[in-house]
Amino acid sequence: MTVRHPTYKHLEGRLRLGAFTLGQWAQITAAGTAAAVFGAYLSPLPTRVTIFVAILAAGLPVAVSYGAMGLEFSIGQLLAAAWRYWRMPRRYPPGAGSAATGYRLLPQPREAVHVDPAEGRELLWDA
Repeated sequence: MTVRHPTYKHLEGRLRLGAFTLGQWAQITAAGTAAAVFGAYLSPLPTRVTIFVAILAAGLPVAVSYGAMGLEFSIGQLLAAAWRYWRMPRRYPPGAGSAATGYRLLPQPREAVHVDPAEGRELLWDA
């Protein structure tokens, strides 16, 4: 009989407060602050439109983050890879480039296959 303790499978999990991780709580706090600042100080729009735009613009990244929580996909890693690709120099010298190094593969000469009709054998493919 094997004894299994459920605590050990949670040791490597992220710290959660309620249903969200600490990073998601930080996103929610930043989104709420951005919505309040936009709504109170920056918006030139009427009140109803300001409330709608503030909630939508601030809540959309949080909603995408919460929706992608169960996927094996990281938006942060995607943005970091895009940034590295954008910053990588792409300067190539003119010309055909240097000669390749390594093995050089040559085709083996093909030997003719002779089948004697008296043997009763057939070739399944061309030799």
